Amino acid sequence: MKIIIITVSIDDGKKLKDALKLLNNDFSSVKNYTKKDILSNPSKFKDTSYIFSTWFMPVFSQKELKEFLPNLKAVFYAAGTVKYFAEPFINSGVRVFSSAIANAIPVAEFVTAQILLANKGYFQAQKEYKKPFWRFSFSKARNFSLNKKGNYNAKVGIIGCGAIGAKVVEFLKPYNLKIYVYDPFISDKRISELGVNRTELIDVFKNCDVITNHLPDIVETKGIINWELLYHLNKNATLINTGRGAQIIEKDLARALRKKPNACALLDVTNKEPIRPWSKLLRLKNVFITPHIAGSLSR
Repeated sequence: MKIIIITVSIDDGKKLKDALKLLNNDFSSVKNYTKKDILSNPSKFKDTSYIFSTWFMPVFSQKELKEFLPNLKAVFYAAGTVKYFAEPFINSGVRVFSSAIANAIPVAEFVTAQILLANKGYFQAQKEYKKPFWRFSFSKARNFSLNKKGNYNAKVGIIGCGAIGAKVVEFLKPYNLKIYVYDPFISDKRISELGVNRTELIDVFKNCDVITNHLPDIVETKGIINWELLYHLNKNATLINTGRGAQIIEKDLARALRKKPNACALLDVTNKEPIRPWSKLLRLKNVFITPHIAGSLSR
């Protein structure tokens, strides 16, 4: 049996090895390789049984797996969705394990807190209150909350109801919210189990007070949130993105938020990270950006 680590870079492998130490097992002898290493020395990896990897796991074709990793039994992926790389492994009889469920918890906690605060107008109110002319600032800050629905019967739209989206639904159960889900892959049985309402993507933007994106990071989802949808954003709505920055057309979002100053966006991810200093999103008062901190970070 041979165990290896495969990552895009040696530095990523070092981070993963440090994380594996928490399992109280000795991974000091496990070496890290890139796909280039494997392709350049085929005989060295033919007896590999198990692979550990993390974000940006290299993609292999079935032909490459048969030629370079013929005895592989399983891949342990210390990150979220495996959709972009898993199919060739599964079709080759290799089991793929993901830490998506574990990683979903901190993201769902982060988003749940944002949803509850957003429905109270917290984000814009706290920023407005700091401005000069204290009485005027106080009144204007309160108006943001007065224009919000609050958390009783507010409509929350969840785009993508996989591990994270479903966990958000679970965390929101104690609150009297109406939850709508857009996910073309979720079954009616699962919708019933979660106790949510199925809806179309356009209707999420037309009807919901808070919208949170949890789509998987695949080619089909890039640029999916565009002007056609953002045009319908409720004038007091909040859009949360902890998915991937590329899923939102940022110039369209900036355009929508300029037209609707009482709406806001909470972005934990952006198309480029760090966000470029010339981005229009940085200059909008109703955009709140955090540096990709929703997921697993603490040691």
